[in-house]
Amino acid sequence: MNGKNKARAGGRGRRILLWALALAVLLAGCAPAAAAGESAATAESAAAPAAVQSRLTAVLDAFVAYEADTAGGSLKTAAAAADLVFYLSGDPVPDDLYGQTRAWQQGLDAGGQALLEANWPGIYACARDICADPAAQQGLLDDAGVTGDLAALDLDGVPARLDAMNEALGG
Repeated sequence: MNGKNKARAGGRGRRILLWALALAVLLAGCAPAAAAGESAATAESAAAPAAVQSRLTAVLDAFVAYEADTAGGSLKTAAAAADLVFYLSGDPVPDDLYGQTRAWQQGLDAGGQALLEANWPGIYACARDICADPAAQQGLLDDAGVTGDLAALDLDGVPARLDAMNEALGG
């Protein structure tokens, strides 16, 4: 092979090598994008149950955020009951509402347990009254600062969910 043919052969080999390298880089660039998309989807699906649990926890925490036998206790009871009814009628509710409610209760300290025992019967009764006749409770709810329209909610499944929570909380 003369020098000219060696240069062509070496040039062709380099071009093939460069094309192979470019293809490898291109293909390698595709794989992480797919993995990133998959991890984003996984993060979204994991975030959904966490958000549902977080909302449930916020509703439950309101049950032990006040003392029923103090000034304004009945209004705080009405507000907590209304928030519970809003939650149970419209928010995504965990499939295992009983179990998650029970787990929340078991995580309370002695003071939280005492507040729950004092507050829950009133919250439960008020929530049941709201479900039975939201319009009849409107005056109390207005006084409690509840701004949502409970009468506009679909409350069909709420009493059964309330009963599940009542059972979980030892009512």
